Amino acid sequence: MTQEDQLYRAFGEFMRIAEENTQILSAEHAIADAPEHDKIVVVHNICHVEEDWIAAIERGLVFIGRAIGEDRQFIRSNGEVQPIEKVKHISRESVQHLSKHSDMITREQKEDIVPDKLYTVERLNDYAVYENRFLYALLCRIRDFVSVRYDAIMRAYRLYRGEFKSQKKVTAGMRRLRFNLDLTDEQDDVFAAAADTECAVYLDRIDKIRQSVLFYLRTPLMVEVSRVEKIKRLTKTNVLRMDKNFREAVTLYEFLLNYEGDGYTIESQTSVLDPVSAEIARELSLSFQLIAFLVYEHGLGVEAYLKEEFEKEEKRREELRQQELAERIKALKRRVAESGMGMEEYMLALEERNAALEADSKELVVARAKIEELEQTVERLQADIAELNGEIEELNAAIEKLREEMKAAEEEHKRQMEALKAAHEEEIAALNAAHAEQMSALKTAHAEQMAAMKKSYEEAAQRSEQSHREEVKRMRSDYEARLKEGRAKTDAVERELATAKKDLENVEHERQLLEARLTSIRAEHGLLTEADDFTTEEGFNALEHEFEVLGRLVRDKWTDVKRMLRKEFFDGIRATVRGKKGQKSEEYTELAAQSQDRRARKAAAEETAPAEETVKKEQDDTDGENG
Repeated sequence: MTQEDQLYRAFGEFMRIAEENTQILSAEHAIADAPEHDKIVVVHNICHVEEDWIAAIERGLVFIGRAIGEDRQFIRSNGEVQPIEKVKHISRESVQHLSKHSDMITREQKEDIVPDKLYTVERLNDYAVYENRFLYALLCRIRDFVSVRYDAIMRAYRLYRGEFKSQKKVTAGMRRLRFNLDLTDEQDDVFAAAADTECAVYLDRIDKIRQSVLFYLRTPLMVEVSRVEKIKRLTKTNVLRMDKNFREAVTLYEFLLNYEGDGYTIESQTSVLDPVSAEIARELSLSFQLIAFLVYEHGLGVEAYLKEEFEKEEKRREELRQQELAERIKALKRRVAESGMGMEEYMLALEERNAALEADSKELVVARAKIEELEQTVERLQADIAELNGEIEELNAAIEKLREEMKAAEEEHKRQMEALKAAHEEEIAALNAAHAEQMSALKTAHAEQMAAMKKSYEEAAQRSEQSHREEVKRMRSDYEARLKEGRAKTDAVERELATAKKDLENVEHERQLLEARLTSIRAEHGLLTEADDFTTEEGFNALEHEFEVLGRLVRDKWTDVKRMLRKEFFDGIRATVRGKKGQKSEEYTELAAQSQDRRARKAAAEETAPAEETVKKEQDDTDGENG
């Protein structure tokens, strides 16, 4: 329920109560019949909307939607030099770029040339074509164009302004009233707007245009285009000139660009009631009495007394209602007793009767509503029929006029075509002659130009081929030189690595030998400690390894010693032969002493070896028993 409905209901209740009091009625008639008149002035706007721009935009939006549906785009190529590990796709551009930048080739892999970097091309779909950007600019222009006019029309369409003026002096019995009232009320009123049905239709069409434009702007294509640079002026590309949808969109763009008017006019309509009718005067007099009562109540401060009297009256009325209800119940009991039914059965019968009456009432209401709706439909259809008959008559008159104009135009067209045909034949003959001369001259010039171009192309091709061969030869020589230098460095490093490995083996062998000799010396002099425990598996394995190292040393050195003894022996024999007979040379004597000393050390070593083998055998037997 709106505010207006509630006020109407409350004022109706106030009038019903006032009609029951004679004093209020007499004062009402006195105020309404006073010689001074009341004046009501109501101002609201009538909007006359021009349909041309609405129809043009509605027609253009159809083609804009189709143009957006074409989803125009182009392929954008982005080139970048990347490391060879990141390259996923090689194209023709990659090979061409590599042929011009041989410095990217720095290594070889399995007899193949592998560059460190490579040029890659990425192709992406780009929707920021000029035509799509034009559509976005057109939609933005339509949105602004329509929104400004829609807001202005809506403000004027809903505006309401009411004025009331009254100045009276009234004497009613012992009561004297004198008042001077000047009221102004301005608001956006729905009921005032609903009175202009023609403007409401146009506003509905404009709102649909706004919603359509916003829908197109929210499409994925327009959202993507909105992120790029906007066009500043219109350039008619081939698509804008040849494609039907874009051509119609350009027409709408130029229409909006050249539109100079507001597209609507506002007419202020004023309604004046001076004097007002008797019924309105009586209603206004009640409001005056209500204001006077409020002044009386609050001015004398009798709110508490009036409230107490109001409660007493309400209590009295409630008692009367209860008494009437009791009497109705008694009467109902008598009727139940007379009917011979029980209370519950009688109530059920009443409910069934009420339900039947309500159903009949609902059906009657629905039938009346349908009848009223059908009557309105009939009236509307009759009005439409009358309007269509008028339009048919106008169209028939226009068709007849057009037929006459077309007949005259056909005769004029025939005369013009004959004249144009004669002029055209003469022009064709002249053009054929001129064309034959021009073709002959063009053929000669073309042949000379083709010969010159062919010679120039062959020379350029030879220079390009020679340059390419020289470049390939230079690249190959550079690569072979770098490869040779790299192999030399690799061989040197491998040799150094082998030498270092051999030195490391020698050092490790000497370390093991020194450890074995140290262990034997410490054992010979009784310097072994608890840390030198050879009873464990790890200790015994280490001792056995040292023994093998010493044995290998002895074998190697014994070969050298035999070679040296043989050499010394034969050198001594030679010296003896060269000496005096029956005398020994000093070299022989020294060699004999050295030989005797070596035989003694060897005998001692052979005596020590069985004892070591016995100890080792006993240790092995002990280990076997423990195991």
